[in-house]
Amino acid sequence: MIRLLTAILGAALLTYTIRQVGWDAVIAGITSVGWWFLVILILGATRMAVRARAWMACAEEPGVRNQEPGSSPQPEARSLPFGAAFGAMMAADALGNLTPLGLLASEPAKMMIARRRVSTVTSIASVTIENAFYTVSVAIVLLTGTWFFFQRADVPATLEYFAEAIVVGAVVGSVAFLWAARTRPAVLSRLAPIITKLAGRADAPAEALREVETRIYGVLQWPVARLARVAVWEVAFHVAAVAEVWIVLRLLPGGSGTTLTDAFLMESAGRFVTVAFKFIPYRLGVDEAGSGAVAQVLGFGPVTGVTLALIRRIRILCLNVFGIIQLVRRRT
Repeated sequence: MIRLLTAILGAALLTYTIRQVGWDAVIAGITSVGWWFLVILILGATRMAVRARAWMACAEEPGVRNQEPGSSPQPEARSLPFGAAFGAMMAADALGNLTPLGLLASEPAKMMIARRRVSTVTSIASVTIENAFYTVSVAIVLLTGTWFFFQRADVPATLEYFAEAIVVGAVVGSVAFLWAARTRPAVLSRLAPIITKLAGRADAPAEALREVETRIYGVLQWPVARLARVAVWEVAFHVAAVAEVWIVLRLLPGGSGTTLTDAFLMESAGRFVTVAFKFIPYRLGVDEAGSGAVAQVLGFGPVTGVTLALIRRIRILCLNVFGIIQLVRRRT
């Protein structure tokens, strides 16, 4: 019922937003992209691929390789294959967009899919760790985008409140992270019933839950090279997103003078909408209204913002078809 209600409200907001800027102008903008949409589609898939690579780096675990009879077992590296990680990312993204549960649906789905390749402990720990890296990268993008936004635009009071909320949220998150790193609270152990349900078991040994917590807190002891690897993949995710926005804006009527800073500002604003309204399936109507408002403030005009959001929505739908196929394949 809630999903149906949000879908109806989102559709109404989407229709109203497009009518405000003009159907003909929006259609003309979408048409102007032409075959470049294939490039947009590839960039969207690339974003999922680089996050899959980051997840793979977080999922590395020691295994056991049996040697000759009588010899001691030797450690062997076990890792999450790229194909499985990429497929899980696509499937989880589709599930998160289709339901109002958002991350509560997508992240457990990744854990369940990963359990076919790595241990349950590794699947839970790796998804949690990768999400932590991703969250930090998003916070940096939002804070940087907010600073540039204030330098560039005459910000209305409403957007100023949003910006202040972002800064406060980032500070609170940083304090919480530092506190967790120092005290190492047994959060997962206290959430044992939920964890065992996600793991698909009737019970889960306390040792397994402690091992998950140990691996999560052990990130601070990772080699610098491994930390850098994950960080680079997360950065690549945002680079591909900015490139996507830049290409679309350049292709739209009057957008030949678009700079990378313009694209970064539009992307950071879009990232905020994604985070704040993840509970709305596909953020229907919200993406377009938010993008149009930001584009208006930056001097592009609302038509440009609405058209950009619609093109990216079409890209999401195309990629989610592949994700749904992955979900169906794993259920059969």
